[in-house]
This record gives sequence, structure tokens and C-alpha cells, in this order.
Amino acid sequence: MKQTLANLFLLLFFLAGSPVWAQSTAIITGKISKPLSEEITAVNCAPGLVTTETEIVATLKGGQFRLEVPVSKPGLAELVHGTEVLTLYVEPGFELHLTANGDKLLKTAKFEGAGASENNYLAQYAYAFEELEQYQVLPDNIKLREKAFLSFLESRKQEQLKFLEKFIAKTPLSLSFHKLAQAEIDFGYANDRIMYFDLREQTVRSENRLTPSPAYYDYLQTLNLQEEANIHSPTFTGFISNYTRHLAIAAGKAETSPDFYSTSYHLARQKLTGPVQSLALSQILKQSFLKGYAKQSADLLTDFQTLNQDQELLAYLQELSQQNRQLTAGTPAPDFKLQTATGEEVALSDFKGKLVYLSFWSTSCGMCINDMPYLQELHNKLDSENLVFISVGMDEDETAWRNMITNRRLPGVQLYKGLSPDLLSEYAIKDLPAYFLVDEAGNVLTTKPKRPTNRDAETELLRLLHKGQASAK
Repeated sequence: MKQTLANLFLLLFFLAGSPVWAQSTAIITGKISKPLSEEITAVNCAPGLVTTETEIVATLKGGQFRLEVPVSKPGLAELVHGTEVLTLYVEPGFELHLTANGDKLLKTAKFEGAGASENNYLAQYAYAFEELEQYQVLPDNIKLREKAFLSFLESRKQEQLKFLEKFIAKTPLSLSFHKLAQAEIDFGYANDRIMYFDLREQTVRSENRLTPSPAYYDYLQTLNLQEEANIHSPTFTGFISNYTRHLAIAAGKAETSPDFYSTSYHLARQKLTGPVQSLALSQILKQSFLKGYAKQSADLLTDFQTLNQDQELLAYLQELSQQNRQLTAGTPAPDFKLQTATGEEVALSDFKGKLVYLSFWSTSCGMCINDMPYLQELHNKLDSENLVFISVGMDEDETAWRNMITNRRLPGVQLYKGLSPDLLSEYAIKDLPAYFLVDEAGNVLTTKPKRPTNRDAETELLRLLHKGQASAK
């Protein structure tokens, strides 16, 4: 499973319009051959930066299922079956029928009904480009030098565009979905290009950091960053985050600088307009709060309120500000001593000297289960690094926790704590899953690192590990 597919799930239709739709649900039925479990789950992420995740679970009966997914406007969702995940495009009124093999969901998925064309495209595109390493930056193509790497990116982009054109020639796609598919291709190229030098430095340790050619970043001037339709693309939202980071670095600010986020904010404010500007500024604000820069974040939020009147978004950012005053970057992470499945006692402080990716989860949390294959993939990719993954089970039912970690062979350090009010309050945990990064000295790096489903989670961890930044500022 590739992180690009995961990133599609995290689609944010930020500040999109609100047309009136005839229906508020999408019906998904299907037949799963060779099922991996007795259940299938649809996870729908409501539009907006303030995301609301809705999980609908259906029990397979003779391999057949029916799901009614709440949908207020077009967007992406995920279908989860066992360890298999399939991205869906849904609109109010869609009636999709899926046939697939449970153990090869992506490869064998075939849709019929309203919305079939868009969903068949997603499945075929993901299988063609996201399951084959030859099209991935990692692990091999990142080793290429600049000229060869750009050749790889350009060749991949042209193949993706030909795939889209060929598909449309046989099967028409809706205009809105066509724009989404186009943006995924365009900004997949742009995002991989903007991250090339950082990612190469982090992964190719036998060589020094390369220096960009004089015209390397000129392509940024050719991108249509103001196109509102791009906001529908999850890859675009990821690119905008990396673009505003690039602006601050190009202005001479290190990510560890106290004014890094304020610089990024003001540059994005100057260069972007409209909904894209609001997206970029809210992303920067969120990261600034999560990194613990309370004072400057409050000042930036005051300015943001003059630009944006979305009361739900403003309330979310204000709540985020309050939450992150309790446990901020640079403060000691609350220590704990918990038991493994074998009864061994393990403390968080046992791992001083390592970067810790700390997660809290439970077997009754659908999003926790959804994150598991991505967390496993992240662990496997970074297993040789000075990094430890600690997962704390918060179940009331210890047997359910034990069965889950055994049956799924969950990696990393698996600990059990039940529903402990002390641990929940010490880490200000309101919802599961909850993720934290703890540096080598045992201090909080961030209370909201990138989730395992985020395609940039690996990049973020590698950056911290290999730039000497894994210590809270």
C-alpha cells in the first residue's frame, strides 16, 4: 500500500462551495470473494479543514454488503476490509456496486452504477502508478542526480497524463473529477520536485547534500496556485504545505527558528489569494500551534481573523490554541510505565536517546484500525533508524487488545493501559487515535505529528532524524 493512496483519503475540500444536493447519502453495495474478515467499513471525511470522520460498518453476509454513507458534497472516502484499503470518490445520490477479491482489493476492484467511471479510474490509476516501485520516489529514484531525477519525474507525469487521456477517451468522467485527477498529476510532480533535495539528503547518506541548479525552482512560477478547483486535490493541499515551508527556507529561515512559521505565514499571505490563501495560512497556523509557539501563533490568528470569516474554522483554531498550551513543544513528555503482552514493564523514559513516535489507540476505534497498515508500513521502512514506535492500547477489554496485536502482528513496542484517566489527562487526549513525537531528551516535539496515513509522515521523520532537529525548540 502506498502513501499516495493514503493521502487521497485525507482530501480536504477547503472552503468549497455548498451546492444543494438532492440526496445526502451514497449507497455502496458489493460482493467480496475470498474475504479477509466479516466486516467492511466505509470511512468518510467531511469537507473542510475541520474534518469530521464518519465510519459506517457493514457485516458481510455470503460475501455481500450494503453501506449507506452520509455525503454532503463530492469528496473522497475509503473502503477498508482487513488490511486492504480502497479509495472511493462519492457524491450524494451515488449508487455504486463493487465486486472484488478481499485479498487483492485494489487489483480486482470493479464498479458499476452511478459513479462507476470515476471509481474505476481511481482503482486502475492507483494500481498502475502507486503499487509499482518504478513510479515511486522511494526507495530507488531518490538516489538519482538532479538531471536524471527530473527526467524520471517528467517521464512519470507524461505516462500519467496519457493514462488519464486514454481512460477519458473510452469512459467520460465528470468535469469536477477530471480537474481533481489533473491536479493530482500536476502537483504530484510539483511536490516530489520541491522535496527532492531534502529527501535525498535524508536517505542517501553516503553523499553530501546536492546544490540545486540555478533554474531548478523556476517551475514554481509556472504553477497555477490560485486555481480554486485545486483545493479538491489532497496532493495539492500537501504541496501547499511544502511550498510555504520552501518560501520561509528560501528567505533564510531554518525550521528551528522561532520566527519560521511567522515568516512562512506572511510570505504566503503576500503570494496567495482567496481560498488557497486561507488554506495555506490555516495550515501554517495549525503547525505553529502544534509546535508550541503559543504567543506568535496567537498574533497570527488575530491577523487571520481579519481575512477569514469561517466561524467553524476560527473556533477550531482557537480550541487548538488552548489545547496546545497544556502540553507544548519543549516540555517533558509525561513518563509512564506500562506492561507489554508478556507482562514486561516498559517506561517511556527507557527510550531516551531515540526519537519516539507515540500513539494511543483502541480496538473499538475504527480510525485506529484504519491507520494500522500505514503505521506498519512506516515502521518497516524506518526500522533501521534511531526511532522507536510505541503504541499504547487504551481498551477496557484487555483480551481484545491482546488478540488484535497478536492476530495483526503489530510491530513496535505494544503496551496496555486501559482507559486510564491519568494518562488521558496528562496527554490531553480527547479522541483516538492520538499521536505524539518525543525527542531524544524525552521532550515533546509536537502533539500532532503527521499521521501514518499522511504521505509526508516518512519525510517528516527522516528530516528530524538526519538534520539534527529531533530536539524540541
